[in-house]
Amino acid sequence: MRRPAVKIAYLGVVAAAYASITLALAPASYGPLQLRFAETLKPLVMWEPDLIPAFVLGNLLGNLGSPWPWYWELVWMPCANLVGAWLCWRVGRVNAYLGAAVYAIVTAAAVSTMLSSVLHAPFEPVALPILGSELLLIVLGVPVMWPVHLVLRRVAGYHAENARAR
Repeated sequence: MRRPAVKIAYLGVVAAAYASITLALAPASYGPLQLRFAETLKPLVMWEPDLIPAFVLGNLLGNLGSPWPWYWELVWMPCANLVGAWLCWRVGRVNAYLGAAVYAIVTAAAVSTMLSSVLHAPFEPVALPILGSELLLIVLGVPVMWPVHLVLRRVAGYHAENARAR
């Protein structure tokens, strides 16, 4: 088990990384396609469920630069990340790629609901490209984040009980 100070620092680093990448790539992060390269970090929750709050907080902080209404970006989307991250962790224990796909579907559904409401557009035409980008980024994040997870685990001195390559 990690010491509380190390755990908080770890959560802060991951939340800051997600928010920083989102804000640094701001035009692409908030467009109708929502191409957020920070999404590749999300598979970390499969091996480190303690990081679920980091993605909720990182999403909230990253959305501070969003042009969309605050109640969608600062309430709806962090809640969607909470649900998506938890499902990713649960499903990802069986199959990492399936867990990542579930997270992508939850995120895409939430973003599409927000955009179709704000833009007064039909859901399906908005949802398909967003689902494609979310699947691409989060599912490709699985092989990218596995070695990152191993390095972070070693640096933090933490040995996850269920951490294994899938």
